[in-house]
Amino acid sequence: MKTRYALMTAALLATASFTTFAATPLSQAEAQARQSDGTVSVSGVRGSLDDATRHLSQKAQAQGASHYRVIGLQNPGDSSLWSGTAEIYR
Repeated sequence: MKTRYALMTAALLATASFTTFAATPLSQAEAQARQSDGTVSVSGVRGSLDDATRHLSQKAQAQGASHYRVIGLQNPGDSSLWSGTAEIYR
C-alpha cells in the first residue's frame, strides 16, 4: 500500500513539473511589452487546432522560451494536417 501511494505521489509531482515549465501563450497586447526572440514553426501536425498549438508550445519551450504568441495556424483544404508559426519570448 505504501509503495502504491509513493508511486501515485511521484506521478502527480512529475505531471505538475511538466506543466510548470511549459511555454505559456501571450495575447498580442501582452506581447507588445516583451522583446521577441525569434519564431518557431511546425508542419504536418495531425489532429486538431489544439494539437498544433501544443506542438508550437513544446517547440517554443525547446528553444528556451517562456512565452509564445501564435502568429498563424492553417489547415489546407480537407486535410487533417496543421502547420503554424509562433513568435517566442524569453
